[in-house]
Amino acid sequence: MKVNIAVLLVCLGLIFVGDAAAQKGGTRFTSGYTNLNKSCKVFRGNDGQDDAALCTGLGGYKIRIYSSAAATHMVAEKPKTDISIPVATVAISFNENKTTVEWRMANGKPFAIIIRLPKYGDPTDADPYIGKKIGEALVVIGLDGFTETVSGSIDAKTPNANVKARELADNAYKVAAAK
Repeated sequence: MKVNIAVLLVCLGLIFVGDAAAQKGGTRFTSGYTNLNKSCKVFRGNDGQDDAALCTGLGGYKIRIYSSAAATHMVAEKPKTDISIPVATVAISFNENKTTVEWRMANGKPFAIIIRLPKYGDPTDADPYIGKKIGEALVVIGLDGFTETVSGSIDAKTPNANVKARELADNAYKVAAAK
């Protein structure tokens, strides 16, 4: 029983420390997620048009996925606004159903997304549009108000790549917010 009480007291202490930081005006960073396999509504194309999908996001954002002749495109947008932020242009063979978008938030408001995307080599005769897949990266993309200041990528093979991508986003937010 003493161990359980000690654990409870430590947990309560951490909660109070977190609340104290929030009360002092500190930024609280959290994440939310959109699974592109489960959170999307597919719109079937007609008259030769490709299918498109609209996926739920956070903070009023949605992810729109559509195809062109040689690529799949993803855009973060806010319906009923002019906000449309390019997320990725990937090979037409990209399977978004195996992809999750991490919404990075400051005090509950999304400011960036983190998404695992393929890295491509230079286009060749065999792959004239995109190039051959040569790896993956966790790409950090700033949302409205942060598109110029929050961006970067971490090679997916880097140890603790997800943690480093979050740190990249959070540190860029802090720099932008300090301006």
